[in-house]
Amino acid sequence: MSTPPFDPNRPQDRPQYPVVPGQQPGGPVQYPGQPQQPSYPGQPNQSGNYAPQYNPSQPGYNPYSGGGGGFGYNYSLPGQLASWGSRVLASIVDSLVPIIIILAGVFGAVAVSGSLETMSDAGSTVLVICYLGSFVFQIWNRLIRQGRTGQSLGKKVCGLKVVSAETGELIGLGRNFGREVCALIFNNVCFLNVLWPLWDDKHQTWHDKVVSDIVIKL
Repeated sequence: MSTPPFDPNRPQDRPQYPVVPGQQPGGPVQYPGQPQQPSYPGQPNQSGNYAPQYNPSQPGYNPYSGGGGGFGYNYSLPGQLASWGSRVLASIVDSLVPIIIILAGVFGAVAVSGSLETMSDAGSTVLVICYLGSFVFQIWNRLIRQGRTGQSLGKKVCGLKVVSAETGELIGLGRNFGREVCALIFNNVCFLNVLWPLWDDKHQTWHDKVVSDIVIKL
């Protein structure tokens, strides 16, 4: 009697898989001790079940949360939003050093010349040098130092830092330069710019909003 030809549709000709406890027959073989293979949403796992899919309508699902940094940001802030009082105190500290340098120049000029009315060339030179030193200090403190570290000398003393409102990272020299130029213009045009953080939800001044930065308390 001849053997009938192979027919994959016949049950007796189909390949038989060993049945492992806890596994559905006919599926891929999963031997005891072998790690389970990962399954992905919409794809069956090795038990024949489908992995759950993300559902945007589920309670608590927020694709824009990004870790929930608070304050409405999608990252974790390295500190709290700085208060208006702490920002004013930092500005006062930043202003003290240039004032001290200029006063030192005035006293030095008087000491060299004998009086301000009869200013000698040497006294004028001392005064010019101190004014120049005050200007250089402000450039270094407010533009270079703050641009590189997020902290001027006053902000360092008060524990404040300027960071990007989008990322929480430093804003860099370019944006910090624009920030200080806008601050100079806004503060001289309208004093309301200084008071704006009192009622702003992000405690921002107008120049903060222009370059999209925030000031935080470390």
